[in-house]
Amino acid sequence: LPTSTVTETPDSPVFTGETVNLKCEIKSDHRNWRYEWYKGNTNNRVMLQTSNHYSVNRDTLTIRGATESDQDHYWCKGQRDERPQSSHFSSAVYLTVK
Repeated sequence: LPTSTVTETPDSPVFTGETVNLKCEIKSDHRNWRYEWYKGNTNNRVMLQTSNHYSVNRDTLTIRGATESDQDHYWCKGQRDERPQSSHFSSAVYLTVK
């Protein structure tokens, strides 16, 4: 399966109230990926639901008005309708909020 990588802008740490963008890059020649975002540790990843706080535009998760509760590990994963139907989970990016 293809691998994926998350990059964070701006770099951690971010400050309370700031906006953070996490971008998911899937190393694959295939297109039509849908990007899923997860928060938490390896054993307890929770898929993020989009809201005013979390929005997803194609490959980018935007966290608006960061709070201390956003300090956590973030992961992405791609899904498609054809083979390969998914990517591996990315490695985690740890977001620090001050």
